[in-house]
Amino acid sequence: MPPKRNTVRSVPLTGRRGFLTRRHGVFALAVLLLLPVPARAVADAGARDSRAISAIDAAASMGGEAAASAIVPYLRERDLAIRNHAMRRLVEIGEPAVGLLLSALSDESARWSASGALLNIGAPAVRKTVLAVRDPNPAVRRGALFILQQLEVVSAAPSIQGALSDPDPTVQAQAIRTMAHFRGEGALRLILTKVESPSTAVRDVAIDSLARFGSEAVPSLRSLYRQGSEETRAAAVRSLGAVGTGDALGLVRSSLKDRSVLVRYYACRTLGEAGDAGSGPALVEMLSDPDPTVREAAVEACARMPEAVQEQLFELLRRGTVTQKIEAANVARKALHRPAVPLLIAAMRDPSHEVCLSAAAALMVIADPSSLEALVNGLGDAKIRWVCVVALRQQGKASVPHLLRRTGDPELDYWKQHVLDGMGEGAVEGCVDELAKGKDTGAKNVALCTLQQIRDARAAYPVVRMMGDPQVGRLAVFLASKMGEVAVEPLLLSLRDDDPVIRARAVEALAEMRSVRAEAPLRGMLGDPDPMVRDAVEKGLDVLTGK
Repeated sequence: MPPKRNTVRSVPLTGRRGFLTRRHGVFALAVLLLLPVPARAVADAGARDSRAISAIDAAASMGGEAAASAIVPYLRERDLAIRNHAMRRLVEIGEPAVGLLLSALSDESARWSASGALLNIGAPAVRKTVLAVRDPNPAVRRGALFILQQLEVVSAAPSIQGALSDPDPTVQAQAIRTMAHFRGEGALRLILTKVESPSTAVRDVAIDSLARFGSEAVPSLRSLYRQGSEETRAAAVRSLGAVGTGDALGLVRSSLKDRSVLVRYYACRTLGEAGDAGSGPALVEMLSDPDPTVREAAVEACARMPEAVQEQLFELLRRGTVTQKIEAANVARKALHRPAVPLLIAAMRDPSHEVCLSAAAALMVIADPSSLEALVNGLGDAKIRWVCVVALRQQGKASVPHLLRRTGDPELDYWKQHVLDGMGEGAVEGCVDELAKGKDTGAKNVALCTLQQIRDARAAYPVVRMMGDPQVGRLAVFLASKMGEVAVEPLLLSLRDDDPVIRARAVEALAEMRSVRAEAPLRGMLGDPDPMVRDAVEKGLDVLTGK
């Protein structure tokens, strides 16, 4: 139920689903920073902090707008203690500081702190914030709308409605979010007028916001899906998934057959995120989709509900095509689905190199002790050897008894020793156990000789070269990211590859490894001519910088 008119609520720290979005998290942090902190604790932060905090306190003693004018510049400080102290003093000043804080919304370096202060001032800030919806600066207008949303100022509905026609698309988008947040009479009708906006950003926000209206929006979303463009249909699918009712998810399920790759991709993602077990069989069918991005989304979705798809998944591992077996193994890997281990062990003997590799990678991640013997035997197969090396080393102490046993096969015994040499502490612990408990003299001799570790980059280059493969490229990214420092140099070289798929996947692997050496090269790729690569770079930098 929408809040009553003319009310102002305290800042909500969690969304309606019980979690913080990234933006809400920033404001929640700003609110928490305003909690009382002993002055002595702040002053101890350092001489520079002490001078700045003293200056803030001196300015605050003037009171009113003059005090606020002197304090607001401190919101740009990089030092958190100074910025925090300035925010608290501005909240204490209250209404006289509101105009200056609203103006600070146009300054990117001060925007979040100014917003946090306004939210904590609360009701005294409402009147000027409503007026700021018509400010000449779009950043101020956009910020004012967000603050009205957070403060639940339902009485501002006329101003918010007017902002739906703002010349700046980002302001329109925020007005749509705010209108959808309040819902209320006529809100759905007003937002529906924006779903045909020429601005992609406005159109997508409008369609996504329809989910706030729940089942009431399903007929409109159904119509948008049936009549819209590819992008509109994809946005409608996302919004239907957010609605989450049986009817809405049924429409999403039907969109798995859409002619558009983009729509099928989002349909898989949406059903997976909804955890709709009833869609399990249909999602397993999508593991055979001709497009690899759709198959990847289907793998992620199936991995969220392994029990619901187990029967169909096992059938693919037994009798599927090469592609089906690969993707079924990927599902088992991502879901850590132990019941699949026997079939994955059998798949390691498949005639297809790609199937063997996918099965071995799944066993590596699941790390079930029952797979150890199969992984040791896999050392004799050049196609999957390096995956088995990594898998056995990861299992550590548990794999040592299998590795210490010699077979008389020179090649297999060599690779067993190679695994032991690079295992580190796991090998030491396993060898100590063997020396204490073992009865095999040969195994004891091998244990005594296992004292060194080696690092070998020979495995990294062939794996990195496989990242562009249409069938196992995604698997190659996963494996490269697990190979450690030896894979960093090959991946850095791949950032200059002619193939944008390889460039994007190299970025992904380096980000997964949290390689500090990758940050500078990635920043140099922000201007890459391929949009897929640019998107991967932005996400990779977010991971590396902890955003």
